[in-house]
Amino acid sequence: MCVGTPIGDFALLSLIPKFHGNIFFLSTALNFVYSMTAGAFVSMMIGEEKEKKNLRTLILSGVKMYEYILSIVIFPFLFSVSAFAYFPSFFGVAIPSWPIYLIIAISTSLIFILINLSIGLFAKSQMHASLFSFGAVMVANVLPILADLSNTKLVKYIVDWSFIGANTEYFIKLEQFRITDNSILAMLLWIVGLLILTKFAFAWNRKEHV
Repeated sequence: MCVGTPIGDFALLSLIPKFHGNIFFLSTALNFVYSMTAGAFVSMMIGEEKEKKNLRTLILSGVKMYEYILSIVIFPFLFSVSAFAYFPSFFGVAIPSWPIYLIIAISTSLIFILINLSIGLFAKSQMHASLFSFGAVMVANVLPILADLSNTKLVKYIVDWSFIGANTEYFIKLEQFRITDNSILAMLLWIVGLLILTKFAFAWNRKEHV
């Protein structure tokens, strides 16, 4: 799977008049790119390394957690950065506040990376990693659709506190979005919780292979 394929596909779709200038489609495109580049690609890489026993070799050789994580996520993260930096202009959507947009985009990419790092580290094989990461992809792409179709408080509450809540709410509100929105707090909680989970997952792998 080529990590840059989703970016190229959506860049071409943005040229279609039906999608150009469509805020909801931009949000959908970014969620899909995050879930594939910063997401599924990461967990599948780790799953493959576990199958080939490369992860075991690295852990036994004394590789630190941060060194391993950086080696895995640097390129997927750069692909995500290129997506959220250029997609608004591709789709002809004006971003009212770039600082807030960048905070949300970078944080959302980080959340996808951490989710899939944990999936990859806990999965027994590349197939298991693929199955669980596909579940994350489905959630990331279905929840914004539910938020767009339903105005019920329950759906809004679920979306706000989900791992894509801030990204979804931002594109719904745009100028009305505030940094004090509940989805921002949820985003921070997800990042802290996933950092702890990722650290535990790496420690668990170290314990299993020592």
